[in-house]
Amino acid sequence: MGRLGPRSIQSRLCDGCTSPGTGLSHTIGARILGQQSVTDSITDLLKAAGSDCGPAEFHGQIVAHAALADRRQKKLPQQTVADWLALTTVSEDLMQVTSELHQAAVESLEEFSDFDLTLLLPDDDAPMDERFSELTCWCSGFLHGVGLAQHADGLLAQPDIREMLEDLAAIARSLAPVPDSEDNESDFMEILEYIRVVVLTIAIDAEPSPSRPA
Repeated sequence: MGRLGPRSIQSRLCDGCTSPGTGLSHTIGARILGQQSVTDSITDLLKAAGSDCGPAEFHGQIVAHAALADRRQKKLPQQTVADWLALTTVSEDLMQVTSELHQAAVESLEEFSDFDLTLLLPDDDAPMDERFSELTCWCSGFLHGVGLAQHADGLLAQPDIREMLEDLAAIARSLAPVPDSEDNESDFMEILEYIRVVVLTIAIDAEPSPSRPA
C-alpha cells in the first residue's frame, strides 16, 4: 500500500467522500467480560470510575504506551492508567481489561509479530459516521499518549514521524459528517491501515532505546 501523505488524508477528510470508521471487533478479555463486548464493558467501567474518556480514546492511549514504553516492562503500572484518566484509583476490573489490551498491543508490535494490531472501534455494522467519529477519538488518545511519553522529543524531531503525527492530528480534528457509502468504506480502510503503519513505524523507531523510561 502506498503511503498516504497529509494532503491525501486532508482531502479525504475535507471532501464529502471522507473515510469512515470501520470498527473492528475485539475479543480480548472474554473470560472477564462474558458475552459483553470489550467496547461496551470499557465504556461501563470508565463511566463507573467517573472518567469522561471514551473507549476508543482510551485504547489510543494504551497503544501509544505500548509503542513507546520499554516493551520489556510486561506489567502496565496502575498509576499510569490512573494518570491517563485523571483518577486517584483504578478498579480491579478496569485495570485487568486495560492490562490485557495493553499486552495485546505490545505483542502485536514485537519483532517477528504479524502486526495484527486491532483498534478498539465500533463494529462494522455501526453507522459510518459513528465509526469514523470514534476513529478521530482513537487518534486523539494516541496523540495524547505520545505527548505524555518522556522520550518522545527525539521522535518528534524526526521529520517523517512529525509528518505522520500531523496526519493523525488532521484525522483527530475532523468533524464533518461521514455518510454510509462504498467509497467511504474503501477510503476508511486505507486510512485505518495507514494509522496502523504509523503506530508500527513509531514503535520501531522507539525500540533502539532499551532503557528508555515507561
